[in-house]
Amino acid sequence: MDSMEYGWGVGSVVAMLLVFGCMLFLPLGMGPVAPPSIPMIVLVPVFLAAVIIFLSIASKPNH
Repeated sequence: MDSMEYGWGVGSVVAMLLVFGCMLFLPLGMGPVAPPSIPMIVLVPVFLAAVIIFLSIASKPNH
């Protein structure tokens, strides 16, 4: 039987860098005192859900 390899592939590294970049640069777009707008509040969980779905699909073994 072939042993399946799991771990950090190219897709996982790219997704992690995207999350890191968003966490680093998205707050710079907000005002210094203003609370986040409704689209920004909605964007964060939608983006995180998309990353989780992408990682779950990317981690499935190819048959």
